Amino acid sequence: MVRLSSPGAFWTNYSNFVLGNAQVQSLYPIVYCSDGFCELTGFARGELMQKSCMCHFLYGGETSESLTAQMQKALDERKEFKTEIVLYKKSGCKFWCLLDIVPIKNEKSEVVLFLVSHKDITENKTQDHANDSETDEETGLQIHHISRPSGFSTERRRSRAVLYQLSGHLQKQDKSKSKLKINSVRDKKERERERERERERERELQQAQ
Repeated sequence: MVRLSSPGAFWTNYSNFVLGNAQVQSLYPIVYCSDGFCELTGFARGELMQKSCMCHFLYGGETSESLTAQMQKALDERKEFKTEIVLYKKSGCKFWCLLDIVPIKNEKSEVVLFLVSHKDITENKTQDHANDSETDEETGLQIHHISRPSGFSTERRRSRAVLYQLSGHLQKQDKSKSKLKINSVRDKKERERERERERERERELQQAQ
């Protein structure tokens, strides 16, 4: 299991996200969630740990099963994925969410974590619905123009920043482990040489007698 030391303030408070352990297939349990995510959803951190980073606890009547299936597929295939989906807070209040899945790799290019960020875009969706709709003259049906949500690029940059921060964090951990192994090998060899020197001195004493 991936175990993280206390993350810095840089990626503790910067946005609404959870980190899932990519090494536990299918479940991808949450190993960390930001304060922003707790504030957005109404759930306490203790209620979320070890639950799937798919965040099934946010699903409700209008949550798209097609999109959640695509999310699961992206996790299983360790690919990036971004979508807009209706989710529900602990209070039962629904909201439009810009959801972004970013696989996080170590220096061996192995996916070790999933960063799943959530941004409330309900206000933007409401404005888009009011401003970007028109009626088709022939059918009388409303036409809705899809626009890129506000914060789309910002969220991507932030996710990238966290990816690099976490990658560096994991690399430092692995390098520290490597140094410990090297030092352990060196200590073992030194002890062996010392024992050999002791045996040599004993042989010299025996010969002198």
